[in-house]
Amino acid sequence: MENLAPTRMNLMARRAQIKLASDGVHLLKGKREALLKELIKRARELRALREELHLRGRRAASALALARAVRGTPEVRAAGVAGLREVDLHVHFEKVWGLQLGEVQQSETVRKPKDRGMGLYDSSSHVFESAEAAEKMLEQLLECAPKELNIQILGDEVKKVSRRINALEEGLLPRLRREVRIISAVLDEREREDTFRLKRVKKKQAEKQAAARAAAEQ
Repeated sequence: MENLAPTRMNLMARRAQIKLASDGVHLLKGKREALLKELIKRARELRALREELHLRGRRAASALALARAVRGTPEVRAAGVAGLREVDLHVHFEKVWGLQLGEVQQSETVRKPKDRGMGLYDSSSHVFESAEAAEKMLEQLLECAPKELNIQILGDEVKKVSRRINALEEGLLPRLRREVRIISAVLDEREREDTFRLKRVKKKQAEKQAAARAAAEQ
């Protein structure tokens, strides 16, 4: 306020800034509400996917333990080495309120028995079942991972928008309104002083005119 001149131009400028900041708060609150709706929708989808992931994870752990118990750890480890491969993934992005949210498209994550690098007659069915259960768990994990990251991105954006709203509502807008009140008070005081001086001038003029009329009558 020390560098702020109490003029009508500054008063109009501060009122325009208040209008702009208020409109900004309204838009940011709308954006935050839309982001929260998107976040809740995706969180519900992820919850169902994570439940399936836990089921597949338990099945994979059980199948692996059974295969190791029946065929032994060396054979299971050898089957794992024989089945090493690269997983074919494609990442696609979509724009949601200016945010880039990714989605993973996978193909043939769960392989057919003949594609696992193991002999169909030389390997145990327990080993094949363990490999299939592990690949199904991986398939579900690749489904969940990008969705979980998208939720984190949405959550971070909600926090950023909330901080901006708080900065406007608790910082900028109160300061601008306080400045408007101070400038208005100074201008009102000046107007009262000008009115008082104008009345005094008119009174003196009236007195002079009355004295002049009295002198003319005499």
